[in-house]
Amino acid sequence: MKLILLAAGKSSRIFNKIKTNKCLIKIKKKSLIRHLIDNAKNVGIEDIDLVVGFKSNNIKKELDDRSLNYIHNKKYSSTDMVFSSILALQKCRSDAIICYTDIFFNKKIFKYLINFKGKNILVPHLKSWKKIWNKRQKKIFDDAETFITNKENNLIIEIGRKLNEFNYENTKGQFMGIIYLPQKKIKGFIDSYKRYGKNKVQFTEFLNYLILRKNKISTFSYDSYWHEFDDIEDLISFNK
Repeated sequence: MKLILLAAGKSSRIFNKIKTNKCLIKIKKKSLIRHLIDNAKNVGIEDIDLVVGFKSNNIKKELDDRSLNYIHNKKYSSTDMVFSSILALQKCRSDAIICYTDIFFNKKIFKYLINFKGKNILVPHLKSWKKIWNKRQKKIFDDAETFITNKENNLIIEIGRKLNEFNYENTKGQFMGIIYLPQKKIKGFIDSYKRYGKNKVQFTEFLNYLILRKNKISTFSYDSYWHEFDDIEDLISFNK
């Protein structure tokens, strides 16, 4: 199992306030990215790629860990996280977990994913999202997206569309910034990205594109702690 951590972007909204990469925000005296690495290693994931770009030396200096493999996204200013993930997936020869690095969550997700035996792409969803959006003081219809599933087979029907009064009731969770790819799905994932033809694309938009092209994406519900640090208000709300 390979873990791919995405840490290439500048994240301008919060960088202008904290003046460092947001994956280096300290929670309980440890950076977000160090929490992710330690949690992964704690459940047996040792093969870890970090896709870096903006001020990459800050991250390397903070981690000071020779067991990690760094991949540099030279186009970080003109691409997005899907592009960064493709850079790591091109040489991946195992199942992979792709993970954002501005999130804080329970390590049991990693444990669940390494034990997953299904054949589909797997994307966990945040069940208690309304409570967390309230804590983060985010306006649901401005910030959240659709995450609509088929309860009978736990497949995602729609993800990443703008939330409105019509699809709100059918949205039972939110994307968490974590994607599991079985090794046999990696080539198709890369080929689909090349066909899509956009360097800058949000992950949820791309996942929805895969669904529309008849790719099956499974999901499971997560109901423990999770927090995203998208802007300075997220950091303030977490520390309250």
